[in-house]
Amino acid sequence: MGTGIIFLLGVYLVPLALVSAISAWTDGRRPYVALGLGLAGFGLAVIASILRPDGNYGLRDIPELSVTVLVRLWQAF
Repeated sequence: MGTGIIFLLGVYLVPLALVSAISAWTDGRRPYVALGLGLAGFGLAVIASILRPDGNYGLRDIPELSVTVLVRLWQAF
C-alpha cells in the first residue's frame, strides 16, 4: 500500500501546483513554487505507478485509494 500513498500524494500535489501557478501569474511573479510542486507531483505519481507490483495506476484508482488511505488514517487514531 506504500505505492498507493505515494501515488495519491503526487496526484494531490498537481492541483496545488495549478493553483500556485495561477496565483503567481495574477501577481506577476515567476511560478517557481508551482513548477516545483508540479514536478514533484508528477514524479511521485510516475514512480508509484512504476513501482506498483500489479501494474500502473490510473485515474479510476484515485477514489478507491483515497478511501483506503482515509480508513487507514482513521484506524490509526
